[in-house]
Amino acid sequence: MDLHSVMLTLHIVAGSVALMTMMMAYVTKKGPKAHAKFGRVYGMAMVAVGLTAAILFLLGASTFLLLIAFFSTYLVLVGWRFAKNRRGDIGAVDRWLLIMGAVGGIGLSAMAAWIAISGEAPLGTSRGFAVVPAIFAAVLIGLVVQQRMLQSGEKGPRGKQRIALHVTYMGAGTIATVTAFTITVFGSNVLTWLGATVIGTPLLMWNQIGVDKGKVASSVTAMDDSTEA
Repeated sequence: MDLHSVMLTLHIVAGSVALMTMMMAYVTKKGPKAHAKFGRVYGMAMVAVGLTAAILFLLGASTFLLLIAFFSTYLVLVGWRFAKNRRGDIGAVDRWLLIMGAVGGIGLSAMAAWIAISGEAPLGTSRGFAVVPAIFAAVLIGLVVQQRMLQSGEKGPRGKQRIALHVTYMGAGTIATVTAFTITVFGSNVLTWLGATVIGTPLLMWNQIGVDKGKVASSVTAMDDSTEA
């Protein structure tokens, strides 16, 4: 088995683990026990997805797939960071995550422009596929700007706001994970690339409203309140 086959196998295994642990994290009670453990494995699996995607790119895989790996891994890592960072500390890891997200956003924007102008689309698609990286770029850049604004002071988000951001970024990472799964199963087209986003975004907004009202992840928020007290 050559290096490409090994990396591809590891990439698929990591993606499968990410998909399964993501689902388990969503169905378990929010808090420091099972939910956090599944979330931790999910985060590590997504890091493995990103690393193997980078190696596959060096071995000749699509640039677009590398950028999507940047997109999804950034979202999950920032969501994970908000989950762990109860005190709102701002450090080098946050700056590196901002750089990672910015690189992915700029790359996806450039990819969208290239497809629209040249008509050379990846994965056997047409010029109209430019809408996919354009939408992903807009989402990613928006979340990077939000992260930068929220971490511009001495302390980052804490309490209920921190949990809301954890839900937002992890939720967006979940959409990216489901997108990868649907593409693998049903093939590559605009519908499979954007279907999870169209369905998942309203669900994410609904979940976000639940967090704001204290109906979701209340046990974690309570831990924050006791820590700050």
